[in-house]
Amino acid sequence: MGLHVAQLPDLAIPNSAAPSNALVRADIEDAIGILLIAPAALDALTYTIQIRRNGAATWVALQEGDIGVALADVLAPAAGKAQFYDFTRLGISAGHSFRINASSTVGDALHIWEASKIWTGV
Repeated sequence: MGLHVAQLPDLAIPNSAAPSNALVRADIEDAIGILLIAPAALDALTYTIQIRRNGAATWVALQEGDIGVALADVLAPAAGKAQFYDFTRLGISAGHSFRINASSTVGDALHIWEASKIWTGV
């Protein structure tokens, strides 16, 4: 079984909005991780990764950390940066959907993160 890469739909936060569109289970269920590439410029806000569990209407911030250590929200990559999110470490595949949420509405322009997944298979 080899590693494969597939392009996913971009995660985009429209002007005057805070959440992006979502990657849903069909997009991510076979992934071992997602690579996000941020746009060159972003508003000066905090961009948090959120997940939603099966059948839930609400989104929650994804957190990470070691036992006995304060947890921290998982952030989207900063402007002009890329980040790989390892599903086995973060447990993202246990969720139903994955999106980016800004701490306030974005005002400058459409913010688009390119998304690719790495998956194993034949």
